[in-house]
Amino acid sequence: MVLPASPNQISLKDIAEEKLGSSAGSGQYFEDISLKGLSVDSIDDFGFYNGDTLIGPIDYPGTPNSAAPYAMSEFHGYAASLWPASAPGSITTNETFIMDMTADEDLGGDVTACTVLNMSLNTTNRTLSWFFGNDADRSFNDAGDSTESTKNTNSNTISYNGPITSLEARMVYTNLSHAYSGGGNGFTSASYAGRSWAAHNQFAHMDGSSIVNNGDNAASFVQKTKLSGTDSVATRTPLSGSYGYKTMRTTTGNCSIGMFATSEEVGSTFEYSSASIGPTASGSSIYWQIRANGSELLTIYNKTNGAGEVLVASTLNSPTT
Repeated sequence: MVLPASPNQISLKDIAEEKLGSSAGSGQYFEDISLKGLSVDSIDDFGFYNGDTLIGPIDYPGTPNSAAPYAMSEFHGYAASLWPASAPGSITTNETFIMDMTADEDLGGDVTACTVLNMSLNTTNRTLSWFFGNDADRSFNDAGDSTESTKNTNSNTISYNGPITSLEARMVYTNLSHAYSGGGNGFTSASYAGRSWAAHNQFAHMDGSSIVNNGDNAASFVQKTKLSGTDSVATRTPLSGSYGYKTMRTTTGNCSIGMFATSEEVGSTFEYSSASIGPTASGSSIYWQIRANGSELLTIYNKTNGAGEVLVASTLNSPTT
């Protein structure tokens, strides 16, 4: 909603309701509404009672003018955005591993490499925390030593304004390079070929263990779409499209959306399976977005083309000594 334009009258309660994102209902009321708090971020705006339960005092980011002197008239025509100007935050740790993980298996087992946007919603505090999980899962070298790797980014927390009645997420990708192989000593086989996937989980975080057996099995509540299409041994034309908007949770808890490369388990020596996908070609990119209440759109992160940046799942049944 939008506050009335001048010369219509507005009150502190009107401004508080706009920032809260809803009117006070039966048994609800505001307490200690601060004009300075409404006008200046990082200062509490008001307390809010839901029955006998005090919520706050809370600072709701967003203001038409943070400079003194503060005036209610500055809020004429004001509309609070759900996502504050400071969102979504920044990545300072392990950014280079986003869409750049390799799961390399030398004992013939299936492996998964993935990048996942993992999110945590807290409807009491009105925060959404997120990080990218970058995982290479179940890989071993020919000596039997684990080569698994997890390179998660730092976490960022967004304090949002107003209630979330719907939350969706999507990935949009352009010119992703992707290739698949499989076979054995002197032959190729589509049934051995690795695969690529887009997936989401409305109720939990995901990692490399969320999709296994070359995508034939997945953890509870994981929903997935095969990006590689019909199994084959081939380097495909660049992949462009989108995955989403996919429904995320609106209650407190975790949810996620991401991309996966998987390989097939192979049984005999020198048999192999692999898949790769990523924004490594010129003009390629992938970005993650979330959308609240059907219209409040926020881009979390955009990964543009980088030399050699791909998810790789590679299995080889190597001879052992």
